[in-house]
Amino acid sequence: MNSIIVKNLKGITAASVEKYLTFTGWERDKAFANPRLWVFRNKKDPEFRLAVPGNENSKDFYYKLFDIIETLSAYNDRPVEEIIESLKSAYTDRIQFRIISDCTKDGKLPLSYATQCIEGLKDLVLYAACAEENARPVCLRTYTHARTRLDKFQFAQTAYGSFVFNIDVQVAEEDNEQDYLPEVVTGIPESPEHRIVKRIKTAIDQIDSAASRTAAIGDLVTTAYYDGITANMCDALYKLKPEGTENVCIETTIRYAEVITQSAQEVSRKTLENIHFLVADEISKRYKDRNLIEDVVLTGTIKMLTKECNPDNDEIENTIRLVTKIDKQVRSISVHLSVMDHIAACNAYRDDKEVEIAGTLDKSQARWFFTNVTGFKVL
Repeated sequence: MNSIIVKNLKGITAASVEKYLTFTGWERDKAFANPRLWVFRNKKDPEFRLAVPGNENSKDFYYKLFDIIETLSAYNDRPVEEIIESLKSAYTDRIQFRIISDCTKDGKLPLSYATQCIEGLKDLVLYAACAEENARPVCLRTYTHARTRLDKFQFAQTAYGSFVFNIDVQVAEEDNEQDYLPEVVTGIPESPEHRIVKRIKTAIDQIDSAASRTAAIGDLVTTAYYDGITANMCDALYKLKPEGTENVCIETTIRYAEVITQSAQEVSRKTLENIHFLVADEISKRYKDRNLIEDVVLTGTIKMLTKECNPDNDEIENTIRLVTKIDKQVRSISVHLSVMDHIAACNAYRDDKEVEIAGTLDKSQARWFFTNVTGFKVL
């Protein structure tokens, strides 16, 4: 067998083969009690059986695996490549970008553009992770947890003979397979990594809806960042556009892990063309022009002090209402303070003194508020 094909099978395990067969109409023959060899029978044709090596560490596992894949390809009338992709995605989400623009017509990809693509893909995952941690139109700084999540995403082997960027991330553990049975899967919480991939899919769908004019950009920028596109993600996607060409075509494919979809063929595919990149650029500009999130230092007086219980974690939140002037307009802004700062704020309120607050101001809602306080002092 071709050594390139053998290498392309690396990462497929006996457990992932079992999961694929389970989702495509096969069942394990429990009567065949040999741990080294698993036998599966087709539910529609019980006489049709497949023998699968029970351990991917055996020397001939991948050679026998390819014979099984060829058999499944003929039986299901599916290309070998599709079955391999499905086997690799049993416990893994995959994001794929296939470059088919003019810049690749000579069979070569300019190094500067390839580097730009990798940088864009890294930023896309990183800022999707940041948005999952704290959804906002513009992310001013990356978060530690988001950077940690980024390290779990891997640059996977690309398709032989084409310019394909694959990003894989494991979103379920094989050892906990019982957690993903069809009858109980709805009660399993999604992993943070899977939510990141879902956000990227939603973001691409949102851009496509604006490009096809089924959604207005003005409507998207009001709420899209809650679960989808942000300005930073737009900027990351824009890096995938080759410079100096209008003929852009990048095929995006997102495949969720089969233990989550309970299906072997759940694939989302969109094609990004020049109009999509123009839409992404416009969304980014509108987010930034609105200045919905910014770092500020504000001076003002305290109008109100409250202590409230946060229903999410039962912690007491010390809140004040700061009256200040921004852009020549008087605004009332909510601020959550630490215990010590809240005591100082109470004293300032009692003594009718001004205070100075530094931090990140969120202006995306009708009522403005600080999402992060980096400094507080009584003047």
